[in-house]
Amino acid sequence: MKGELIDLSRAPGRKLGSFDLVLLPVGSLEYHGPHLPLTTDTMIAEGFARRVGEILAEKGFRIALLPSINYGYTWSLRHHDGTASVDPHVLSTMVQEILVSLANARFSKFLIINGHGGNKEPLEVAVKEALLRLGAGISIGFLSWWEYLEKEDLDELLPGAIPSHACEVETSLMFYLCEDCVDLNEVEPVPLGKRTMLRSIEDARRTFSKGYLGNPSRASKEIGERLFERVANRISSRLVEELKEKEMHGIE
Repeated sequence: MKGELIDLSRAPGRKLGSFDLVLLPVGSLEYHGPHLPLTTDTMIAEGFARRVGEILAEKGFRIALLPSINYGYTWSLRHHDGTASVDPHVLSTMVQEILVSLANARFSKFLIINGHGGNKEPLEVAVKEALLRLGAGISIGFLSWWEYLEKEDLDELLPGAIPSHACEVETSLMFYLCEDCVDLNEVEPVPLGKRTMLRSIEDARRTFSKGYLGNPSRASKEIGERLFERVANRISSRLVEELKEKEMHGIE
């Protein structure tokens, strides 16, 4: 069977029909230091969703890519220029309504690919509530791309790096996805600091005083490409297994 990836933000109505999986990228509009764009989380999430869709299409699956959700829930960087946060309940409800609407339009399997840490809890609630509302015959998955980044990757490509906000990992990915979007002229290393059990908004503002963490100057396009492809292939491999398993059990 010939697979294909259909971008639903551009496809005419005649291209619709049944899909093996529908992908929904979710990001944020958030300050990412002086070196990265506000839409970094969205661009990375969409980049992974598109690449995963391409790989699955090459394996014979018919995949739909939804337009990205460009806003997320942010609390620790709200004091920085350009950050726009959505109430977590609003974000969760919006995603839930999108899933329910599309399920009612005959789509049955969904995967949310998240690019922003603050979205994790609202999106998990959205998935659970949507599944409760929709009942049998609907499958919804949720992941954050960094969950498929392995320690061995960092040991090899960025020794000592700890994935964090606008760090050398995200900056490398952005170098690969949009090299012209990266400007390292004003960056310097910023230590991650100590993670405490008790938090305050003052702690968050102090930690993110520069709007980024880590050492972005270590980033490169080559590192970004290698990290990107490894993560995309790990996500895709797991999806291929699960989609084939559902086919075997006759789950539409």
